[in-house]
Amino acid sequence: MNSQFNTDDFSRQEALRYRPGQRVELKASPGVVDVIAEYDPMMVPPIWLVNDPKPRYPHELNLLAKPIINTGWLQISRRRSTVPPVQKSGDRVATPSR
Repeated sequence: MNSQFNTDDFSRQEALRYRPGQRVELKASPGVVDVIAEYDPMMVPPIWLVNDPKPRYPHELNLLAKPIINTGWLQISRRRSTVPPVQKSGDRVATPSR
């Protein structure tokens, strides 16, 4: 008995549906909207949300129509600038004393 069900194809389709940046609603809490931070098929449950410390299964979520921009679009730089700002000729820039 051969099965027409291909687990690799199913995994790819699920990964595409539950991609990072996709807006979802929790079925247990209608109206609570969150964003998928990560989908990891090797984890059980595989879906991590941005504002929820508990990972979720796909059946716990309703996908919303429009995905937002990928979650990596807004990241605060952790780099510290030790170089003073560039001065144009004739401009004076006040620098803090150390």
